[in-house]
Amino acid sequence: MEVTGEEFTIAFSNRGARLLSWTLRRHQDARGRPEEMVPASTPGPGPLDVETDDAALDDRLRQALFVPSSETLSLGTAGVGTLRFAFAGGDIVAEKELEFRPGLVAVSVSVKRGGREAARRLLWGPGVGNPTEAEREVQGYQGPQGVGLIGGAVERLPPDTLAAGPRSLDAVRWVGVESQYFAAILIPPRGRGLGQLRAVRLPSGDDTKPQLAPVAAVDVSPEPTLLFVGAKDYHRLQGLGHELARVVPVGDWIGPIVVPLMRLLRWVHGRVGNYGWSIVLLTLVINVAMAPLRHYSIVNGMRMAKISPEMKVIQERYRKVPLMDPKRQQMQEEIAALYARHGMNMGTQMLVGCLPLLLTMPFLFAFYRMLTVSVDLRGAPFLWIPDLSQKDPYFLTPVLMGVSMFAMQKMTPTSLDPAQQRIMMLMPVMLAGMFLWAPAGLNLYWLTANLFSILQQVVEMRLLGSSVGGSSGREKRRG
Repeated sequence: MEVTGEEFTIAFSNRGARLLSWTLRRHQDARGRPEEMVPASTPGPGPLDVETDDAALDDRLRQALFVPSSETLSLGTAGVGTLRFAFAGGDIVAEKELEFRPGLVAVSVSVKRGGREAARRLLWGPGVGNPTEAEREVQGYQGPQGVGLIGGAVERLPPDTLAAGPRSLDAVRWVGVESQYFAAILIPPRGRGLGQLRAVRLPSGDDTKPQLAPVAAVDVSPEPTLLFVGAKDYHRLQGLGHELARVVPVGDWIGPIVVPLMRLLRWVHGRVGNYGWSIVLLTLVINVAMAPLRHYSIVNGMRMAKISPEMKVIQERYRKVPLMDPKRQQMQEEIAALYARHGMNMGTQMLVGCLPLLLTMPFLFAFYRMLTVSVDLRGAPFLWIPDLSQKDPYFLTPVLMGVSMFAMQKMTPTSLDPAQQRIMMLMPVMLAGMFLWAPAGLNLYWLTANLFSILQQVVEMRLLGSSVGGSSGREKRRG
């Protein structure tokens, strides 16, 4: 039996009315085929299986031959339709009905034995989708895990934490299984119900370790259970209601910045047609907006570098004075006098030096978070990069990012001593190494931001060098 819609194609077996395949037409895997949401065949219960309190009854239901209401179902442009499965054998009567609605599926399940309704649960799992080896290698990869909205909080449970036994969830608003970019979520009737998350051990090959995979379940009532299966697209999930958008980890305090950035990235892509160039353009726009704040940081750095030699003379004179010695107050007075001679104020300079960084950091973190949760980057190519959500195949972007950081540090005026400067020069090497396996979209963003910062610093240092830091170069040459 097959169900076709504009966004998915679903296949069922009449044996057990079991789900065999759920492919997403708008998302493709590494081979260019529609993304498969049903995990590879595993023994035991599978997605949309029904579970009762009787293991023998469960086995019989999985082997029973159900009669479908139709062999094929086309949902058309409206995206609505109904598929029913029915089974009657001996004292058992079972029905499963799937009512397809735009974005959601209402699943109704009935299992009667001897005319009495049996307790039953609807399952999804183990896991969701079939992540490739390349996806698992990416830094920050999130394997399938259990997720649920309990009360007002989203709780995420990796399968390792469920190995000890099932986790029962009371008053669950929804529960499911998620991966980095996809999710399958069960919503109990009226948004309140009993749920469960557990882990099952998957069979492994000779050269691999056994893996744990999460399974989600929700208790079924006479009212239908709603089901969402698809990409973790924040704006689409927000339109479906039931607080489903909260499955996308945009962050609590930084989410109000991340969400508009996601919308803006998609808007830019609608006019550019490529997510790589969209990241570049959006990064430039944000950096242009932050340029005035960086201006103050550059000016502050040049001023501090200018007075650095005199500052070091004062600090060296008091180097052996204990921290609690009253003479330390004299050192602070001399430093304050030094600032005053150069038309500066200690408190103001500290504020000017730190405030731009404090104001820009939330936007930098938000942009970083947006690129890690945006499903739009999955499978999006850019120049030599086939997929911006995967690592750069030639590692060019992380290497260039490290080189650009090194150039920035060499150009930036500093009051650090030579030993401290050498230590700081190791940072670009360390970060480039850390980000070799990071998603290429993140490295592209960081590289673009660094190149803009270098350009701004070159221009401003040439324009301001004579008025702010002109004497600094002469002092360095005399030294």
